[in-house]
Order: sequence, then structure tokens, then C-alpha cells
Amino acid sequence: MQGIYVHIPFCHRKCGYCDFNSYAGLDTLVEPFVDALHREIEQSPYAGERFDTVFFGGGTPTYLSGEALASILEHLTCRFAIAPNAEITCEANPGSVSLAQLRLLRQAGFNRLSFGVQSFHLDELQRMDRIHTPAEVLQSVAWAREAGFENLNLDLIFALPQQTLERWEASVRQAIALQPEHLSLYALMLEPNTRFYHLYQKGQLRLPDEEVQVAMFRLAQQLTAEAGYHQYEISNYAKPGYECQHNMIYWRNEPYLGFGPGAVSYMEGRRWTNIKHPREYIRRIHAGEPLELEWERLTGWDSVAETLMLGLRMVDGVDLHALEQRFGLPVHQHYAPVIAQLIARGWLEQHGTTIRLTQEGLLWHSEVALAFFEK
Repeated sequence: MQGIYVHIPFCHRKCGYCDFNSYAGLDTLVEPFVDALHREIEQSPYAGERFDTVFFGGGTPTYLSGEALASILEHLTCRFAIAPNAEITCEANPGSVSLAQLRLLRQAGFNRLSFGVQSFHLDELQRMDRIHTPAEVLQSVAWAREAGFENLNLDLIFALPQQTLERWEASVRQAIALQPEHLSLYALMLEPNTRFYHLYQKGQLRLPDEEVQVAMFRLAQQLTAEAGYHQYEISNYAKPGYECQHNMIYWRNEPYLGFGPGAVSYMEGRRWTNIKHPREYIRRIHAGEPLELEWERLTGWDSVAETLMLGLRMVDGVDLHALEQRFGLPVHQHYAPVIAQLIARGWLEQHGTTIRLTQEGLLWHSEVALAFFEK
């Protein structure tokens, strides 16, 4: 499978925890950006290739008008062979959508929405610098259903400042009550160059301790399972048949093509990243200059290690025999000592030629991944 990612870099406000390539207060760049994005799509050397998923992320894609988003999707469908049954996702923030906009998106061909809810508690949302209220989440989901969307994801974050297990449980239960087809339940990550990170470094951000964070993760597993969702990746839960196909492309280390500032592409074993700032992105497009900020070519054991690292995020794990066929390398033999060590630690289990994380290992994915890279 292959996917297309479109990065919309604009936001109403930069959230305290966010290190994504997003910018607030650049309204004057919106129209030139959309024009530049169309030009980048037009210039792609992969015109005519088949793609199975399309994902508009950000930033806040719904910062753009429904007409602008529809025009970008139309350009993609004209330029590439988008599969007839393609999963076409648009990220959206409650508080930045309208019923008319969502109707337009659905009519244009978008068939999946991913709402950045993060919490159902107003004080937690305010601490994160989110612009929406819990009531606006309910309204946005209702509008999405009215517009005809039958595949919704809700994002929630746990281990937030001052968050208790009870408040996390209330948020998860409220999300489940809205009956989305998919839930993404993430632990807060303190990323450098974010407001949260600097506050934490100064001792001004009080976070739940590790024991509480583990309890939050386990509670998410329990509540989603009871509601009929299955955990198919460390942070992702779906009703049967509603796994996010676009993200599965990433986790399987399959090819994807990125458009927009900071977008990453991975095609034919080569990975490259576009220049990040929207203003420079627009300038380079108009000047006919390369957009690449950096690139690398992954080969041999580096590709295998990365595929293992990504694939082990999925609950079903990785088939080592399939990797051997894909890369033409003795994967099982090469990693046998590492696998044995991780099994002994209780982080990994093996069934035939498939390895996967244990329940304990799901908490230690980064350390497991590092073990494969160090080999």
C-alpha cells in the first residue's frame, strides 16, 4: 500500500505541548500557501501512481475553508490514481468546524474525520491552550454525523498536568459514549521547544507519576475492550474494520508521499523532508527551488531495524519470515540473541516466526526498539 500526506501548517493558537510544524497568526499566508501546495502537487514526479490513503494533517487542516480543502483533494485525485475505496482523512479541531464545512468535505470525498479532543475537562483544555470546550466536541461530532461521516476518530491525551486517574476515566467514558469508530489515546510527551517542556524544566509543571500513568494506560485498555474496541497499536483502538489504514502504512514502513511545509516522504527507499516554514516553502515554490530540507536513503539492516521498530508498535507484531522475503536478509538469525534477551525480560513473545510485544512490553516499546538498532 501507498499513502499521501498533506500538511496544513496553520493553527488558531499554538498549544503548550505541541512540537508539530504548526504556526499561529499567519493568516496572510493562507491563500499563497494553497496556491503553492497546488503547484507542488502539479510538479510531483509520481503523477499517475496508485495511492490507497490520503491524510490531511497539521496544524489544523480545518483552519482552511471547506472549498480550499476540497480543491486540494480534487487536485490530488486528478494527479494521482487514488484507489476507489481509499481512506481519505481530515484532521479537525472542535471549535474550528461548521456543519456547512463538514458537509462540503464529505461531498468532496473525505470519508474519515479525526477530531483533536484531548480532554473533556475545560480546565485541562485551558491548560493545554486548546481553543474548544467540551460542549463544542459534542456539537462537532453531531455535525460530523449529520454531514454523513461514518468513520470518526477522537484523540485524547493522558498524563496531563494535574490529571487524576478518575478524570482520565471520565474523559475516556465520555469519548466512548459518542460511539466513534476509532480512538487514539496517547500519553503526553514533553518535547523540547514547547511551553510544557520549559515549565517542566523549571519545576512548574506537575505531572502524574509513572505508576499513575501506567494505571491510565491499563484503564484505557480495559474501558475500550469493554466497549467493543480492539487495541491494534500501542495508542490506537478501533471497532472491527475501522483501523486507520493510513497510519498502518507508516507502521509497516510502506511508501508514502508528503506535500506541504515539513511534510515527509518515503518512496523507493529514499526519505526526504520539505522545508518547514510556510513562508520559505511558498518562496521556494515560486522561485522553482528544491523544497528538500534533508534526505536519506535507508538500505540493508537500517531498513530492517526501522521496520521492526515501527511494526512492533502494532499489537499483532512482526512476521520475521515476511521481513526476510522483503529485504532478502537473514533477519531471524541476525536478531536471535536480541529476541531471546527481550523474551527473557518479559517484553517480547514469539509465536512461530512472529514476534510481538507483551502487555508489559507495550510500556517499554522505545527500549525494545533501541535494542534492535544497537544490534
